[in-house]
Amino acid sequence: MDLEEILAKIVELGHEELHIVRKRAEEKTPGSEHGHGYDELAQVADRLDHHAHLLRRLHDGELGHGWRHESRQDTGGG
Repeated sequence: MDLEEILAKIVELGHEELHIVRKRAEEKTPGSEHGHGYDELAQVADRLDHHAHLLRRLHDGELGHGWRHESRQDTGGG
């Protein structure tokens, strides 16, 4: 996947997760409760995290080392 495809997928999955989270909030379902939409939320969250990881690797490949500032601690390098 290229940068454009990954970003588009992250946006799509982000909207999907946001929709589920808002729906669960309307139903007053706690995030940890295995109520309506929990399996769907877990699946979307997993896919979103996967694509975010792909994006991070793509950024590292294109931008090299030393470019991170805010996310440096997330890589164990800060």
